[in-house]
Amino acid sequence: MSDTLPQDVVEAEFQRFIDLNDIDIESGHMSPEELADLAKLKRTLFRQIEAGRLVIDENGTPTYTPYRSKNIDPIVFHEPTGATLMAMDRKKKNEDVGKMYSSMADMCHVDQKVFAMMVNNDLKVCLAIATLFLA
Repeated sequence: MSDTLPQDVVEAEFQRFIDLNDIDIESGHMSPEELADLAKLKRTLFRQIEAGRLVIDENGTPTYTPYRSKNIDPIVFHEPTGATLMAMDRKKKNEDVGKMYSSMADMCHVDQKVFAMMVNNDLKVCLAIATLFLA
């Protein structure tokens, strides 16, 4: 017996996340590069939903349980607010990674060190969620 969700359930969960958070992923107005980026984000999140590490609650709020990083609790991604964007302003002009970590920390109500301690596989999932939220 498989421990993964069927593909139709995975797609429905992802779409529920998109719909409940009013995230625009309509492909009609995207460039080929944007479409490729979206496809990569979707693949990243689909794999985690399928494995049960990314769960979308009834309100569309995603919770990700890191599986490669040690000693990191599940992370809840709350809908971004104006403060989420303002968190980026605390970083200098060329501190792009720091800006993203600051915004994710604000969304998740955690210290940005949580993301600095993550291994890349877990971090890619968190970045994918944040990218969709901030698009």
